Amino acid sequence: MPRTLAVHPFTVLALVAAVVAITTAASRWWLSSAVLLLCLGTAVWARRARRLVGLGAAILVPAWGSQLLIHGLTDATGAHVLLAAGPIRITEQGLVTAGELGLRTAVLVIAGLLCTVLIQRHDLVAAVDLSGAPPQLGYLLAATLFLLPRLEQRQRVIGEAQALRGARVGRGPRGWFKRLALRSVPLVLSALQDATDRSAHLAARGFPATGQHTRLRSVPDSANQRRLRILCLCAVVLGPLAVLAPSWGWFS
Repeated sequence: MPRTLAVHPFTVLALVAAVVAITTAASRWWLSSAVLLLCLGTAVWARRARRLVGLGAAILVPAWGSQLLIHGLTDATGAHVLLAAGPIRITEQGLVTAGELGLRTAVLVIAGLLCTVLIQRHDLVAAVDLSGAPPQLGYLLAATLFLLPRLEQRQRVIGEAQALRGARVGRGPRGWFKRLALRSVPLVLSALQDATDRSAHLAARGFPATGQHTRLRSVPDSANQRRLRILCLCAVVLGPLAVLAPSWGWFS
């Protein structure tokens, strides 16, 4: 069973935002590596490491490949050339630049994915509702968070139904496009029908509700967490300034 933190979702988001902002501004490989190890250790504690690594690899492998292609294999400014063959020019400076940008990208991606691993969707929606934000914002967030899992489950059901009816799509790219066409049409139509039904239900309930209304889900919060969120938000702004100020010559 995955473990969960008894922490307000806004606290997790504020901590991650502060860490990402300071790490990106510092641009130190050892700091980025330490943050990545911390994120991985947190995911292991939460028993979600496999999911974090899988999602991170799906995003980072293409990103790292593009960074290596742009900065590592075709660098035209580096002086220390390791290999040159036609349009390919591998330099030490290009590889270092690709590695640094890859680490910064990894921190942003892994830390962001860690939020999705640690924060329960229901708690996040409830936190937005309890925060006094417009109810339309809470509904938009809930619809976005729950849309993709629902569509994924629905397209799986559509594929199983088509397989039971004996729909043959073949193999290769042609079969993939045919499979996509067979599933996309009923998937889009069902999503439109779902949106129509939901709008009617919301209108019948008088959404957005006015006045006091009962909330069935509460999110744990405390004064210490609120103070921590304020500190993290200050760190998002002041942390990068403190890191970058010496290079701007403010204290010289």
